[in-house]
Amino acid sequence: MHTYYNDTAEEALQGLQSTQKGLSNEEAKQRLKQYGPNTIHIKGEPLWKKIVEPFRSVFMLILFIAAGISYGTGEALDAMIILVIIAISAIIYYVQSYSTERVLRSLKKYDVAKIEVRRDGVSDNILDEELVPGDVIRLYEGQKIPADARLLDADTLRCDESILTGESAPVTKRIDALAGKKEVYEQRNILFSGTFVVEGEATALVIGTANNTEFGKIALLATDKDTSSPVQKKIDKHMQLTVAVVGVFSSILLIFSLWRGLEAQEAFHFIVAVSVSTIPEGLPVAISVILVLGMRRMARRKALVRNMAAIENIGLVTTIATDKTGTLTKNILEVSEVWHVDPKDSLDETASQLVLSTNQKEGISHDPLDTAFTLFAKKHKIQANDFTIEKALPFDPVLAMSGNVWKTHSSHDIYLKGSPERILEHTDLSAADKKKTEEQLHAYTSLGLRVIALGRVKNKNITKLEELKDQEIEFLSLLAVADELRPEAKSSIEEVQAAGVTVRMITGDHFETAFSIGKQLGLCETREQVFDSRKMSEMSDEELSESVANSRVFARVIPENKHKILQVLKQHDITAMTGDGVNDVPALSNAHIGLAMGSGAQIAQDAGDITLLDNNFKTITVALKEGRKIYDNIRRMLFLLHTTNSGEALTFLMALVIGLPPPVLAVQILWINLVTDTAMVIPLGLEPGESDIMQRKPRRPTKPILGKVIITRMILIAMVMATVTLSLFAYFNQFMSEEYARTIAFSALIVMQWADAFNGRSLWQSIFIRIKTMNVAFYIGLSIAVTIHLLTLYGPFQEMLSITEISVEHFVVTSIVAFIPIILAGEFHKLFIKKIDPEFR
Repeated sequence: MHTYYNDTAEEALQGLQSTQKGLSNEEAKQRLKQYGPNTIHIKGEPLWKKIVEPFRSVFMLILFIAAGISYGTGEALDAMIILVIIAISAIIYYVQSYSTERVLRSLKKYDVAKIEVRRDGVSDNILDEELVPGDVIRLYEGQKIPADARLLDADTLRCDESILTGESAPVTKRIDALAGKKEVYEQRNILFSGTFVVEGEATALVIGTANNTEFGKIALLATDKDTSSPVQKKIDKHMQLTVAVVGVFSSILLIFSLWRGLEAQEAFHFIVAVSVSTIPEGLPVAISVILVLGMRRMARRKALVRNMAAIENIGLVTTIATDKTGTLTKNILEVSEVWHVDPKDSLDETASQLVLSTNQKEGISHDPLDTAFTLFAKKHKIQANDFTIEKALPFDPVLAMSGNVWKTHSSHDIYLKGSPERILEHTDLSAADKKKTEEQLHAYTSLGLRVIALGRVKNKNITKLEELKDQEIEFLSLLAVADELRPEAKSSIEEVQAAGVTVRMITGDHFETAFSIGKQLGLCETREQVFDSRKMSEMSDEELSESVANSRVFARVIPENKHKILQVLKQHDITAMTGDGVNDVPALSNAHIGLAMGSGAQIAQDAGDITLLDNNFKTITVALKEGRKIYDNIRRMLFLLHTTNSGEALTFLMALVIGLPPPVLAVQILWINLVTDTAMVIPLGLEPGESDIMQRKPRRPTKPILGKVIITRMILIAMVMATVTLSLFAYFNQFMSEEYARTIAFSALIVMQWADAFNGRSLWQSIFIRIKTMNVAFYIGLSIAVTIHLLTLYGPFQEMLSITEISVEHFVVTSIVAFIPIILAGEFHKLFIKKIDPEFR
């Protein structure tokens, strides 16, 4: 491969038959056909691995062993049903895996990135995947580098290459050609795909795309990492515990069976059936599907989940620290007023050099504030002098200002915009004029306006703003900028607060501006709830911790302050924090949940767990609600599976204890497991959220998926299920044949599982209230289960399942007798819990 780092910039351009103006559009199209899209292709798993994957779990091993034992003991039908269960589980796995991959692919459309490229000498924004070798691209601070590229021009460029080299310190780049062979980490004039620009701007020549990049080569060697969410890991542990409990219970059941005189083969046969029906082998796959479908719903509502663990963790959040600009406001800035110390002054052509300098080199604005200045200048027909901008000075968070160096006819002048307080610190104003300026600043900020000061330093040329630390600045004017609040911001904040989550606003605005906006949003009532972040350096850790805990609005925040605020909040809260820039990356990556802005830097989006595609605080409430709903639905599925399975197991155990014949046969138990579980479990995982889902306090991270309250309800319902089944069996066994009584018990057990599914639709809300909430998937699943059950009782499956036809009257009456006690047991327990623990959720 050609070593472009040994070439000069011009040699690299010539080698790829390109120019500083870039490729022609026609040539770019030809090269796209030649090289293909700029998308890394990773070799997938071989087909045979995908085929055997669903059979690799311990649960499938147990089922295979059970099928082998059944076949070996002459119960071919049981073995066949177990194999059908295995086959259906595998088919569900294949279908759900395909659906999951399809959903994840569809989510990529929300995660597209664009890059500024020159073609035919004109700058345009295209999709990253459309880049080809020879393209000339422009990169800015915070951008993710989309392809390997040779630097052509750079302005104090530094890149984060840790993803490629493991080196955490940013690397300074230069355009000079390098001599000799260089390792990746030594190629200072090459930009690498997948790395980030953390400072400066650059123009570069694309030299490699897709798998022909250094990152692409590494990706081919990479293996998938474990992306299981915390809830999935809890389920895995839960399943392991289930297997252990089933093993112990089966041993006890076997001992009782032999003690009661059952033949060893028959007893063993029942134990196998109970064990198979009790293990929820399809649950992990079902939960994965529920999580992925949740990701898709969130993406449709502008919350792109980048880390599946975030789906559960968002439901744990107790405080949200949110930026003001763009999240709570529309980020459509407008210069509303201009103020000068001398009323006779105006925003003349000299000051306009700052206003009209919006990225003049490229003609593209990336800053809403610069855009507002440009629109203001156009509106007032302010024309710039015929000077040229020589250097853009990026925002310095320490000095709280940015600017440009302009080359005039005879010298260099620096024009600045930034924090009024910081510019006034270096100003040449008299004490009286400074006081007048501060009074006007207070008047503007009290109205909730953002205030920017303009300043100038004549006859000076610098490369970095830090060179102005001790420089006197000529004060020019104050610009009052309005940023309208989002109309839904206040109601969204109220909704989050009602959910027991504290909201804190973080802004770089003046104290009074922050206080005014905080009051409008309902975040604060007094100035004591607003914290001036400039005081942080003077405070002890204890003082800072107390101030942060009592504050709801943070003013004059710089990135270092933001990270410190996060560290303090994390001591007592599960914290979600928003961010959009390079300097927000430490806070985003260290927060429990990082919420990146869709319009922000790509490095910030990669550091976050969830990207807010519309930059809207309301989307945070969507994510919070969806996370809680998904967790609730997983609990519903577990409740139904364990309650019904426990009811079946208790039925066998109680029959043995009181000396009754088995009320249902092993093959019937297997059939119930096959039909009811398949039809009813996943629909429960698609339940709409509870009406009070955003009125609950966040749950504790250490809280088990199914707590003591739900476990006691499961035991109660399982006991009722077993009692009703045995009672009906014993009653009909007196007057009808044992086969007839067993069919009644079989039918009743299935009907009680339907009733329990209704109970499971809400773990705390009454069924008579919950039934008003429509879940189409639930009723489709129920219809399938009922249809199959009727075909079983009155169709072709009678002989296969050793059941006999029962009268319609007996079916209706016993179904009512079976259905009502389960509903009443669930309702009684819910009512009882509400009385002793009204806060239970």
